[in-house]
Amino acid sequence: MRLLQSIRFRIVIACVIFSIIVTLGYGWVTFYGVKYNSDELFNWHISQEAEQLIAEYEKNATLNHVTTANVFVSDEQQALKAAANYFVDAQTRAKFTLVNAFKDVRVPGPKFTTEHGYIMYEFSADNKTLHVLQSALSENETQQFYYMVDVSNFINYDNHSEAYIAKLFLKILVFIMVLALAIGFILAKMVVSPLTRLANSVDGVDHQNYLKSEEKYFNDEIGFLAKRIDSFVSRTHDFVEREKAFSRDVSHELRTPVASSRAAIELALSTPEGQSGRLNKFLLRVSRANRDMTHLIETFLLLGREEEQAIATERFNLHELVSQSFAKHDYLKRHADVKCQNNIDSNINIVSSKQYLAIVLDNLIRNALQHTHDGSVSVLFEKQQLIVRDTGDGMSEQQKKSPSTNVMEKSGVGLNIVRRLSEKQHWQMHVKSKLGQGTSVYIDMSDSEKK
Repeated sequence: MRLLQSIRFRIVIACVIFSIIVTLGYGWVTFYGVKYNSDELFNWHISQEAEQLIAEYEKNATLNHVTTANVFVSDEQQALKAAANYFVDAQTRAKFTLVNAFKDVRVPGPKFTTEHGYIMYEFSADNKTLHVLQSALSENETQQFYYMVDVSNFINYDNHSEAYIAKLFLKILVFIMVLALAIGFILAKMVVSPLTRLANSVDGVDHQNYLKSEEKYFNDEIGFLAKRIDSFVSRTHDFVEREKAFSRDVSHELRTPVASSRAAIELALSTPEGQSGRLNKFLLRVSRANRDMTHLIETFLLLGREEEQAIATERFNLHELVSQSFAKHDYLKRHADVKCQNNIDSNINIVSSKQYLAIVLDNLIRNALQHTHDGSVSVLFEKQQLIVRDTGDGMSEQQKKSPSTNVMEKSGVGLNIVRRLSEKQHWQMHVKSKLGQGTSVYIDMSDSEKK
């Protein structure tokens, strides 16, 4: 299993991503909170100082208090001109001088009212940030109190603080990522370890001597899955045992009556009555049916064997095997003019499973003879491929694509069964066929030894 596709990797990545998201979110909230708190603190200081100045002015009609801000009492037009002088750009200055009130100035910045009832404006442009506090006077309706201060230097100082906080935050982020990696690996091990033990337990299941898993799991999803696997393996074990018993019973119960009936048919054919007249035709038909039954029993019993069972191989002459198959199925010819051609060199010997190859060959020759009305059925062996070719009915494209197409209608054996027999021996099978022109079946036996 690739690392990037494993659950362990996904758990670790999930922990890291979650920690980064949480850290960034918390860092942003903290940074914004510090920024907001510094702004509030500064505005509080302005409000406190303005309160003292306003109280002094209303008492003595003077503003003698020492301050770094520009403090004065005037109408709003004069105050707008004073605010415009803080900025260098002509367009920015015009935004102040061409309006009648601070609330109409289109320069970026918030506007709010403090707890003391003072109106606060913040204007930011041309690398300048100007705070303006505006307050009405109790005994003066035409003029108002103004407190203006350029906080650009304070902002620059605050930016240094922000840079320091940002560096500190990056260090904390790296530390949290490393911590998240460690926690992710620990969590992944805790989660994946039971799954690994469960996988090893499943790999060690022996259907021949089935025992339930002795591993202990928590009463969670993995424990539930382990119980379900035990249940499934138990049912599979019972099913395999039933299939083995069925195969044994079929092997005995079907072969015995078929062999007895074959002996009886041969005995009847040996009598004078069985060798002439209509009775001979009936007996020959029964004999052919008996051979078909024997062929089917051998085929299905061979398919019913377990995949892992060792298959005996031997060296044999391929030409002789093909000749025997043609001889066995000569009775299936649709017409006497149909030719059976064994085009395999008589000196070719191969090492393979003779039993499997004989049944595959029998099936293909039976099928070819049943669907060939004239022409020929030929068998070749070229480039490690056994080829059975006929000039019969052929198949349509739809029939070739369907894996369950029963092209051996009279024998009752489908081409998919021939394919399954080939797969058991790791042979590659493919079919070339045209409707009305014939069929060629190729069995690639590259694993067989040609001599």
